[in-house]
Amino acid sequence: MVMGRASELHRRLWEPKEIEPETWHHARIGPLDLWIKRSQADWYLTHERELNREKVQPVPEPLHPARNDARVQNLTWTRWVAGEESNRVQLVPALPDRSLVIRPRYPLNVPRGKNVLFFMNIPIWVRILVGLPKTISLCELPTVVLAKTWFGDPVSGELCYSLRTRAMRDLNAVENHAYMATCPVLIQNQAPNDLDFQRICIRVEHLTVYRGGTRLWTNQVEVLFRGEELTSQIIMNRDVPGFDEAAEAICPAREPVEKSLLKRSFFFLKSLTGF
Repeated sequence: MVMGRASELHRRLWEPKEIEPETWHHARIGPLDLWIKRSQADWYLTHERELNREKVQPVPEPLHPARNDARVQNLTWTRWVAGEESNRVQLVPALPDRSLVIRPRYPLNVPRGKNVLFFMNIPIWVRILVGLPKTISLCELPTVVLAKTWFGDPVSGELCYSLRTRAMRDLNAVENHAYMATCPVLIQNQAPNDLDFQRICIRVEHLTVYRGGTRLWTNQVEVLFRGEELTSQIIMNRDVPGFDEAAEAICPAREPVEKSLLKRSFFFLKSLTGF
């Protein structure tokens, strides 16, 4: 896909749209197909996913039901009573509602005293908002359904989502898909020993989604590692990410934080083996 065309699809996908009664709207966001229908007073919603699909194809105009095939009409639809005030609908890219345990393709080693910046892609959730001026959130749909995992010890750990990803150092090597938000992660090893880990926990519920020139972004996460037995200081950089002309915040953090967090962030092999 030509870069200009990709940018245009990125922009149009998240813009508000007007859906007149008895018409449909269809958006394809990576693996997720989403159909929204408007009646005189209610909203109807259905979706399906196709694995291994990465194309994005937002349909610019609402579709009349007669133009949609029987397969779509036979999907399971959900009805939402939202009033007659407005025909406006907007799709918003949100981050998952739990922290992510990131498993890089290869274990990472950060020598003591060194810093490393890498980029990872996070599958977004699609939040459906209707109405104007007062908006109503109908629901949220993940573009990719992630497996759940436990991070930490059995007592004080937390339920997270698991994500395998390529932690890339070169931004040009990071794949660009409209159903992904790119998160810059800066790790600072302040411990007296090397940092060698298999997983890192990124608390995405504290991150904002920004729209850049060609892709979605989150604010930068900074993790200060001080030792395997110590908690890490996690800083959610509140500045706009300095990449890709990202300037517009289009989805706020689910749980904003004013200052840094102190939590365990890394998983080491000896956490399982005891060595």
